[in-house]
Amino acid sequence: MDKKPPIDPSLFIPIGIGACSIFGILFVLLGLRLSAVRGTIQTIVTNTPVRFQYLGTEPAVAPPTDIAPVDEETLSASETPTEIFLSPPTATESTRTQPFATTPALLATTAPAPRTATVTVTGSALGATYDDVDLRLVYTGNWLSQSGVSGTYRNTLHISGTIGDAVQLIFFGQKIQLAYQGGPSLGTIAIRLDSADFVLDQSAPDTGSSQWESPTLALANHTITITHISGGSVNVDSLVIIDLSTPTPTATPTPPQ
Repeated sequence: MDKKPPIDPSLFIPIGIGACSIFGILFVLLGLRLSAVRGTIQTIVTNTPVRFQYLGTEPAVAPPTDIAPVDEETLSASETPTEIFLSPPTATESTRTQPFATTPALLATTAPAPRTATVTVTGSALGATYDDVDLRLVYTGNWLSQSGVSGTYRNTLHISGTIGDAVQLIFFGQKIQLAYQGGPSLGTIAIRLDSADFVLDQSAPDTGSSQWESPTLALANHTITITHISGGSVNVDSLVIIDLSTPTPTATPTPPQ
C-alpha cells in the first residue's frame, strides 16, 4: 500500500494566489500613501530675489496694488526672504470690478425741443442812404446793375426790363425816400409799404434824378417792396431813411437894404 504525503501538493496553488493578492493590495495601499505625501508643496528658501506676478482667475479683476516691489539692491544674501501667499480674489473684489449693466432707461435720449426760428432785423440808421448795390436790398428777377451813370448816387443804377422784377428792404424809421432816374418811355412801378400800396410812373419829359417820399409812419420796423408792373424799363438809384428828429432848415428872407 503506497504512502500518501502529509500535505496535498494541489493546495499550494490557491495558497500562492491568495498570498499574491494580499501582497498586491498592500502594494496599492502603499502607493496611495506615497502619493498623498508627494502632494504637499515643499517650500525651498533661496537667496535669489523673486518677483511675484498675480494671475487672476476671473475676468475684469485688477491685480492687487498693495504689494510693494522687491528692491534688488537692498536684498542681501544673509536675509531670509519672506514667503508671500497670494489668495484668490474675494467675492467683494469680484463684484466691485464687474462692469455695470446698462439699462435701456440710461441709454434713452430725450429729443431736443424744436427751436423757434427768430428773424433779427438790422435796424437802419436814421438818415442813412442805401445805394442800389447795398446787400441789404434783396433783388428778385432780371435786374441789371450799371455803373458810371452820371447824376446818380455814387454813379450806380439798377435797371429792370422785365415786368415782375422786384426789390425789397426792411428798415427802421418813420419815412423813406426812393431816388430814381426819370426819363422818356420809362415804365411804372408798384410800391408796397407794409400793407399800403402806391403806384409811381417813372416816365418824364427829360432824363434826370427824381424822388418819391412815403407818408409818415410809426417809428418801427417797416418793409418796402418795389415791383416793375408795366411799361418800359424802370430803375432804382438809392433808398434814404429820413430822420424826422432833425428839423429841416428853412430859408430866412433877407430884408432889402
